Amino acid sequence: MSSWVRTRHLLLVLAAFGSLLVSACGTDSTTKGDDAAASGGGAAASTWTELRLTDVAGETFAISDLAGRPVFVENFATWCSNCLRQLGDTQKAAAAAGDSAVFLALSVETDLDAATVADYAEKNGFADIRFAVMTPDFLAAMSDAFGTTALNPPSTPKVLVDASGAPGEMVTGFESPSEIGAKVAATT
Repeated sequence: MSSWVRTRHLLLVLAAFGSLLVSACGTDSTTKGDDAAASGGGAAASTWTELRLTDVAGETFAISDLAGRPVFVENFATWCSNCLRQLGDTQKAAAAAGDSAVFLALSVETDLDAATVADYAEKNGFADIRFAVMTPDFLAAMSDAFGTTALNPPSTPKVLVDASGAPGEMVTGFESPSEIGAKVAATT
């Protein structure tokens, strides 16, 4: 393949990816589908909620371990300005909820170390949110359950797992602290 063809191919791929990011930024939507995997249900749900993660404090857990309280899961990236804005509102909701719910922020940057994510959380005042870095297997399971939307941090993907451990639909777009709080309270 000539260098011109390779360059053209690369530019097309980058343009497609860029349009995906731009179209997703700041929009509100819910991932829906006819199959169980698109809505976070079915076999894919049991996979991602049961995979082990290690939080920035070094504690290993699975989302399924947290049953008994609602779990608000927000995927993010440290470079993402939309994520920073949404995590600020999530922090307010988490502080208001206290111990009645668990708030998780999961980095899609699988190559980050825990110390980098812990510094990010501390620097931004996210004291009431539990942070972890997704493993490659967890990232793949989230993609299987919710599609690529789950892996697009600028779209601010979030999913609420109810107190019985059943995940809801993936939601994107900015949500206020009161909107998050109302959703969490409705599943308690």
